[in-house]
Amino acid sequence: MDHKIVYIDLSSGSYETRDLPDALISKFIGGRGINSALLLENTRAGLDPLSPESPLIFGAGLLTGMPGPSAARLTVTGKSPESGLFGDANIGGDFGCALVSTGIRHIFITGRADKPVYLLIKKSGDGTVVEMNDASGIWGLDTFETQRAIGEQCGEGVQIACIGPAGENLVRFACIIHGRKNAAGRTGMGCLMGSKNLKAVVAVDGGKTYPDDAGNFAALTREINRKLKAEFLTQDLSRYGTGHLYNVINTNIEMGRAYNGLSTKMKDPGDLSPETLETRYYSGRRGCRNCAVSCRHSYRIDKGKHAGVSGEGPEYGIMGHMGPVLGINSAEAVLMLNDRLNRLGIDASSAGNIIAWAIELYKEGIIGDAETWGTRLDWNDPETVAGLLEDIAFRRGLGDLLADGAKDASARLGEASKSRLIWVKNLPQSDPVDLRFIKAFALGVSTATRGADHLRSRCPWEAFEFDKNFLEGIYGGPVESDPLKYGGKGRVVWWWECYLALFDALGLCKLLAFHTLPEPGVFGSGVFSDLIKMASGIRMTPEEVFEAGNAITDVERRFICREGVGRKDDYPPARYFEPLAWQDGLDEESRNMKLDRASYDGMLDEYYACHGWDIETGRPGETPVWLRGIL
Repeated sequence: MDHKIVYIDLSSGSYETRDLPDALISKFIGGRGINSALLLENTRAGLDPLSPESPLIFGAGLLTGMPGPSAARLTVTGKSPESGLFGDANIGGDFGCALVSTGIRHIFITGRADKPVYLLIKKSGDGTVVEMNDASGIWGLDTFETQRAIGEQCGEGVQIACIGPAGENLVRFACIIHGRKNAAGRTGMGCLMGSKNLKAVVAVDGGKTYPDDAGNFAALTREINRKLKAEFLTQDLSRYGTGHLYNVINTNIEMGRAYNGLSTKMKDPGDLSPETLETRYYSGRRGCRNCAVSCRHSYRIDKGKHAGVSGEGPEYGIMGHMGPVLGINSAEAVLMLNDRLNRLGIDASSAGNIIAWAIELYKEGIIGDAETWGTRLDWNDPETVAGLLEDIAFRRGLGDLLADGAKDASARLGEASKSRLIWVKNLPQSDPVDLRFIKAFALGVSTATRGADHLRSRCPWEAFEFDKNFLEGIYGGPVESDPLKYGGKGRVVWWWECYLALFDALGLCKLLAFHTLPEPGVFGSGVFSDLIKMASGIRMTPEEVFEAGNAITDVERRFICREGVGRKDDYPPARYFEPLAWQDGLDEESRNMKLDRASYDGMLDEYYACHGWDIETGRPGETPVWLRGIL
């Protein structure tokens, strides 16, 4: 099994392929884990994310490309142009699998090309060849046009990860797009790519990658897939995509964010729902490579002013951020905005939050027509939002201000603007969910190593109120089963960080983690240990596998603490410690819901203790022995 990394210097046009050290693989497994360790070792505190020396790292998971359970994921890592702190984003589809088929699992890119280029990576004999091709003729194209043009140049059998106008124009929350909807969305990795004059990375697909023990690997995969298909949550995921969460969160529990978090409920929900998407717009579905669930839906708008718009999605994050967060209640409008985001290469979470923030500031009179360049801002105005997305991508008018991201835009607008931002560690909240309700969600989003993010430790079992004995058996300590209570939730968040980091390191889809129970359910450290051994021959005990998940978070925490992050930065926005501002139509429990600061502090203490970090500062101790000398 190949464990190779290619180092590419765009300034000189040179590259070198090396083997990854065994000690690095056994400690961090692959994907996000190895990326994060490489970023810590190869950057310094205070480094400008957009300087030529700032690295951009692509890393496929250890199982990516193999015929395993949804083994198709790849992580893109670098210092975030959006937050100025740790940045990474995960992407599915076929690109990661194609990259692995070239004999390369990780790409480490530095420098800046003199003119726009794209990288072509392909297998050649017993080695791998990297070509740096002129992209001047495709610079300026959107992501769909870019992939079409490169496909025509390179022929069939290539998989492409590219940026659109947003990345080219250094929008701080630009993303990387592969296919019609696969996005490395968070923390501005598309901006980092654009700063290097890198339009795309292209992998020539060499076909399947086989595990060392193919027979047993296939048998275990069949068993995992059988269990996946039997889970009722994965059945909903297959039918509706992640859009099924809209009913759970926004309709049933009423804990979604609306109007920039002023309420959890839209005044008029309109026709925005997964049922509407299924019956009116969905035209088919498919999965990422090697996936048995197939949650990716294609759609088409056949009539009306947006007739002809088609694409894939939308994910729940786009439904929430382009829907209630902006007060938009039209399914068609959300599909139109989904298409616009993907073509331009803009992260939906940051875009929805920063536009909603601007609307609230405008309606409160904190900014006026002079600051908006005459754009009148209001809730439930999808056409204005669509225009703003274009203006952000091309840095025009108000869009130029918003394109700088929450950190820099709020600095320009003053202190009064910052209290209206829903963000942590300079990053707008990734999940369109109100954090007052499920206490573990609040802690997990606020302590996430890349900023306000739900994909580091989202703990969906909180919503099911499982028996305390069952939870203690999983988490190794007492945990309150009531999601509204704080007891044991620091341990819950720590456990989920370790667990989910393993999905990123292995190249598996975290949607499967969110929609299933672990051992004795579908996944768990024992299953991962078996998959690692069958795939690569590497022997890791279940305990060693779980510790690798812990080590990944520890390395990322060291990175952000080196940049000055500490306990003071691990709190949710002040807004969550107060009741909702808009309470019309809410029941009494929802109206009174807020976080308690003393109880939150207790969760934070427990979380630090589980990680072994200093409780007063939130900082890890000295560099541990296992990290020294292996990078």
